[in-house]
Amino acid sequence: MRGNENSHRFNYYREAGEQFRIAIDENREYFEAEVGVDLGAGGGAFSKLISKYVDRLYSVDISEDAIEAMRRNLGGLRNVEIMKVEERGMPFKESSVDLVFAANSFHDLPNGYEREIDRVLRQGGKFIDIDWKDEPTESGPPLSIRLSEREVKAKLEPYAMREVKRVDIGTHYMLIFLKS
Repeated sequence: MRGNENSHRFNYYREAGEQFRIAIDENREYFEAEVGVDLGAGGGAFSKLISKYVDRLYSVDISEDAIEAMRRNLGGLRNVEIMKVEERGMPFKESSVDLVFAANSFHDLPNGYEREIDRVLRQGGKFIDIDWKDEPTESGPPLSIRLSEREVKAKLEPYAMREVKRVDIGTHYMLIFLKS
């Protein structure tokens, strides 16, 4: 979660697009969890979408600006806890989380952060990544920092996570992994 002030990450959306809502709702069974983490939650737009499927959702980010945006946007959601985290890791116990979700943020995580995702996920837990395709689009992060689906799969290959579903969302993809 690179903290570059000039980064595209500081464009905190209040609402996620309808195409994301549809993709999440149509795949709700993968989002259902007791404990979930929205990793690099930005302004909380995706936290709003997934909070209805999670008993307890931790919306986390390293940016104080993002934390303030989440406080404004998520204040009424009783099952959401907003947390400022450090770039080096998440403050959760080993195997304590059922779902780790990253929307437009996995490409911003430090190299090796997939080990931290694996650490906190329970066996049978899910990692879901929604991110920009690695092709030119009118908006979004520079192509140079986007991760292709192949690159995401390669980062997770050393861990006991297997892809169970792929969803096309126009300029984005959604990859769903299950921890064995």
